[in-house]
Order: sequence, then C-alpha cells, then structure tokens
Amino acid sequence: MKQLLPIVLILSIIGAQSCIDCGPQAELSAMVYFQGDSLKLDSVYALNAVSQEAIDQQLKDLSSGLHYPITLPISLVSDTTTYVFRFAERTDTLSIYYQRIFRYKGGCGFITDAREPATARQYYSTFSKTNIYYDTYVTPGRQSWTNAGPGAGISIRVEP
Repeated sequence: MKQLLPIVLILSIIGAQSCIDCGPQAELSAMVYFQGDSLKLDSVYALNAVSQEAIDQQLKDLSSGLHYPITLPISLVSDTTTYVFRFAERTDTLSIYYQRIFRYKGGCGFITDAREPATARQYYSTFSKTNIYYDTYVTPGRQSWTNAGPGAGISIRVEP
C-alpha cells in the first residue's frame, strides 16, 4: 500500500499537466469531404500553389466510396484559395474565402491561424451543393497532454 501511494501521486501529477497548442507546424489546409455515388475524381489543382505533389499523392491513395476526404493547402499569401476539380465528365471550381491571422502566442512564438472572413461571402462554387465550416487551427489556452492536437480548421462538404 505504501508503494502504491507514490505511484498514484506521480500518475495524477502527470495527468494534471497540460500543454499549449501552438497549432499546425506546417502550412494550413482545408479538409474537403466529397459526397456522391459514382464520383470519379481525376485531378485537383490548387491555383497558384507552390507544389501539387501532396494533392497528387492523395489522389493516388484515394479509396472510392460514398464519402472521402482530401486535404488541400490554403494560401497564406491571400485570403482566398481556388481549386479546380476535374472529374471524368466535368470540371468544377471551388474558391474559399477566409481571414488570415498572424499573431504572437506565449510559449509558441508567432503562429498562423485562419477564421471565417469578415465579409458575408464564404465561398464560390460550381458544385451542386457546398457547405463550409470554420474552426480555429489553434486551440486557445492550455490542453491536457492526453488530448493534445490542433483545432479542426476549415472543413468543406461538397456534392457534385
């Protein structure tokens, strides 16, 4: 029993500790969820992107199904990013609008975040249905180290 008390005490101290979420340690990205039956996505192109390599790799690994996500980079040079989606029988365009945030966060240094734009326009889309959800990439305050991880960021659901 005497040996069990220090172990419980140490484990409770470790469990009570928390960490600061500094957000993603890479470029910000938007998660695009496709919904549809016989969706045959041939290619995705992010206009003015430095590299298309990460997008191309995801398309190679893509499993065909009713719902599947693709992670697409968002531009930190402007408050909008445009993507061109080429399917077997058509081409669709999606432009998302957001507000970039560059700020100092103690314990992290300068961080990058994005949020809903100040204007009413959130997106332009040629898809039949589009929904966009904004969440922070950087969770405010401290987090339990057992539940550490960045916020969800921008999520988009499209239906061709």
